[in-house]
Amino acid sequence: MVVPNKPSTGRAALDDPWTRHCLEIAGRRAFCWVVVGVLAFCGQLALVFLAGASSDLPVVLLVLSVAVFGFASYRRRPIAHLMADREWRYVRVHWRNGLLVVHGARSAVLDVSAGPLARGRITRHRRAWLVVPDREGNTVVTFRGVPRLFPARVRRR
Repeated sequence: MVVPNKPSTGRAALDDPWTRHCLEIAGRRAFCWVVVGVLAFCGQLALVFLAGASSDLPVVLLVLSVAVFGFASYRRRPIAHLMADREWRYVRVHWRNGLLVVHGARSAVLDVSAGPLARGRITRHRRAWLVVPDREGNTVVTFRGVPRLFPARVRRR
């Protein structure tokens, strides 16, 4: 199956091949981080109980890894419910003061947590696809050639 490099606007966002591809990549990335976290946890546990380390450092690392797992599992927002019955909409965008400004009939300013590589690509292309925000202002944004779905929040319209 050939995966497109942008979403299509004619169907529900969750049924789109681009969206499925992005969700599959995100699932693989999350699985890899879980495996790394479990290996780190097991290594620290072995260091504490089997090696009999006399330092407090392994215990601190063990507590820190448990706290990171708890925070990561609590903090993850599901985005599939936002895309279940809504379509992708093509919009022109640009960055201003760390926020994504959406141009068009329904202009808005979005808070998107995108890294510097994604921001550079967005700055060059100046276009995005987004799902119409829900009542709380939550939406999902994606960009051409960046196989990732970015959760976003509307700051102002």
